Amino acid sequence: MKQLGVLLQAEYRKRRNSYWLPVWIILGITLLMALIVAVVVLGKWGELRIGFSDFTFHYNEFFDAIRASTYIITISMAFIFVLVMLVNSQSSLSKEKELGCELFYRCQPANTWLTTFSRYLMHIYANSLLLLALGVIVALINTIIAACSIGGFHLATALYGSFLAWLIYLKICVVFGSYCFFFSSIFTGNAFFKGTAVLAVVELVFFLIEELFHNKIQLPNIFQSLFAMIGNFKIKADMSISIVSGDLSMLAALIFAATAYIAATLIYKYKGLEN
Repeated sequence: MKQLGVLLQAEYRKRRNSYWLPVWIILGITLLMALIVAVVVLGKWGELRIGFSDFTFHYNEFFDAIRASTYIITISMAFIFVLVMLVNSQSSLSKEKELGCELFYRCQPANTWLTTFSRYLMHIYANSLLLLALGVIVALINTIIAACSIGGFHLATALYGSFLAWLIYLKICVVFGSYCFFFSSIFTGNAFFKGTAVLAVVELVFFLIEELFHNKIQLPNIFQSLFAMIGNFKIKADMSISIVSGDLSMLAALIFAATAYIAATLIYKYKGLEN
């Protein structure tokens, strides 16, 4: 366990800037939007007329609104985190080879499985902790705004919306992070695009076979299956943890992730023995 902790710290130090990159991007976008709003408000300050209206909400409608709004903001931030996660995970097992220092890292006194597991955790899931922290901040801000404008301090409902968005981000990590991690053991550089190109060719071959046999043979749709494991992103009034993560798609995603990790580690280890 101590060795795993050391490996995790080493991976963090090597890619510290990339882990924090989505936070700086989101902060920059937020400051830019705040500046635009400030300029618009100051430019039309004399024309502003602030009035108050009576709002009538049913209890459940208000809860759905604050949960959905927090969910939308957090899931929007999650897409920035996804891009960074894909870049990190697609070079998990090939970065050292690109830099020409692979032999040095392979000679370290650490088990291969432990090494790949530390990279798998850090390159795919580490950023989720930052997203979770940002989700808490968004929920708190959203709650304060709602309390000042409508009334009631419903932090738990806002946190629930952020948590649902965070769960969906984790499902994306489990599926497409593992996808990139697997191809990082095969390709050196741009593993995501190269792996996707290979699967696209396989998909085309499947299509031609189905057409050749007049659709009497049904072969799997690879990309459709990958997205199906993530589930539905749509906002629903009855959104809950069980709907987001409690279905069979989550089980399929976990099985896929375990298979991708094991296969990637075996390929990485075999390449090391070959060299």
